[in-house]
Amino acid sequence: MTAFLAICLLTSFIALASVVWAGRSVLERRALPWTAGILLGISIFWILPEMAQGRGWIPTLVSIFGISLVLGLVDRRVCPICPFCAYEMQPKGVARACAVGWPLLLFACIHSFLDGWTIALSAAPSRASVAPALSWAATVHKLPEAVAIGVLAVRLTSDRRVALGAVLLIQAVMTAGGILSVRAGNIDARWAELSALPACAILLLFGLLTLYQEWQVNGRKSAIRAAAPGVLGSGLTALVTNILVR
Repeated sequence: MTAFLAICLLTSFIALASVVWAGRSVLERRALPWTAGILLGISIFWILPEMAQGRGWIPTLVSIFGISLVLGLVDRRVCPICPFCAYEMQPKGVARACAVGWPLLLFACIHSFLDGWTIALSAAPSRASVAPALSWAATVHKLPEAVAIGVLAVRLTSDRRVALGAVLLIQAVMTAGGILSVRAGNIDARWAELSALPACAILLLFGLLTLYQEWQVNGRKSAIRAAAPGVLGSGLTALVTNILVR
C-alpha cells in the first residue's frame, strides 16, 4: 500500500508540473514519444506471455488484435481515445474547451479510477498470475499519462487554477480506486483476469499511436530511436526476472 501511495504522489507531482510547463512543445514532444516503447515492451514481454500461458497463444493474439482493431477504429472515426495523442490534435480555443471539457473530465476520472484499481493489484491479496504484470503495466503507462493529463487540463480550460483543480480531482479518484482495490479482497483476482486482454490491447494501441505521432512529426528513424530503449529494456527485464524466478 505504501508503494501505491508513493505512485499516486509521484504521478500527481508530474501532472501538476505538466500544468505549469504546458505549452512548451519541445518538452512535451521529447517526454511522450520516449514512453511509447515502454508501453509496447510491457505489453509484449510482461502481460502477453502471462495471458498466453492460461489461454493459449492463438486465442490470446486473436483477441488482442480484435480489441485493438475496434479501439483503433473508434480512435480514428469517432474520437481520440489515446490521451498521449489527443492533446496534439486539440485546439486551444475557449469555446472548444467549454464544449468538451466536462465530458473529458468525467472520462478521465473513470479512467483514473480503473488505473488506481489496477496499480494496487500488486498490494491486494490476489491469486491471479497476471496481476503483477497488470500492476506494473498500469504504473508505467500512468507516468506519461500524467504528463498528458496536465497538458489536456490546460488546453481544455481558460484558467490554470481550474486546470490544477481538475488534475487534483483526477488524482484523488485514482487514489480512491487503489484503496478500494486493496479492500475488495478476492474481487481483484477476478478483475485482473477479466481486464488483462483489454488492458494489453489498450497499452499496445497507445504505444503505437504515440509512435505514429512521432513518425509523422520527425520521421521513421526518430520513432524507432524513441521506442527502442523501452522495448529492449522491458524485454531484458522480463528475461532476467524469469531466470531469477526459476
